Amino acid sequence: MKKLFAVMGSFFILGLALPSGPAQAQVKVQWFGQSCFQIISPARVKILTDPFAPDLGYAMPSVSPDIVLVSHEHFDHNFVRMAKGNPRVFHGLNPETKGWNKIEFTLKDVHIYSVNAWHFENASDSSRGKDSIMVIEMPGMRLAHVGDLGRPLTPEQIAQIGKADVLFLPVGGVYTIDAEAANKVVSQLNPQIIFPMHYKTAALKLDLNKLEPFLAGKKNVKRISGNSYLISKLPDQQEIIVLDYK
Repeated sequence: MKKLFAVMGSFFILGLALPSGPAQAQVKVQWFGQSCFQIISPARVKILTDPFAPDLGYAMPSVSPDIVLVSHEHFDHNFVRMAKGNPRVFHGLNPETKGWNKIEFTLKDVHIYSVNAWHFENASDSSRGKDSIMVIEMPGMRLAHVGDLGRPLTPEQIAQIGKADVLFLPVGGVYTIDAEAANKVVSQLNPQIIFPMHYKTAALKLDLNKLEPFLAGKKNVKRISGNSYLISKLPDQQEIIVLDYK
């Protein structure tokens, strides 16, 4: 019979050291296109953001999340049927009245709340309606998905969001903030990790601006070959993570 000996916090089996205690927690981020991400917490809570309709151009992923977040009721953000199973679905806007819903929800190691925002740039043009920023808190990390944000943030919104470590940021203009406004939001929140979203790709059927204007002049860009990224710790210097959608 093999004997187990404990020595200074580690375990040894026949001379082989096995680490004691849990491995370092990781947050997994997957991008499926447009503003649709799956975020998996250290406790394996799966959160799907802004699922898109099949005719947008991107391939439909096979996902079974625990939570679905919908920032607003446009077809490229509210196709909840993408999600299999029986997830909890939270709409930032009431689908009937178009008014803001107040979201405050906790599941295991995840706490989610919403911040009211606007989809359009100028107060004189409200045709695009409202938007909801989804703030996702998990141990040691706060993530902010701003949906189809139409203008830079107000001081009140910045205070409500708090310190955003990870930012999911539209940069493609046309229907959301463009590269210039996106840079202002970055300076407002000063996140450590930025995931650009909602910009023109080869698959997307909408006519948006490309990613390059936002990346221009930036040296802190990591281009990932694939659609997923593991965050094991927050970087010391701000990084922009560019994922592929496939």
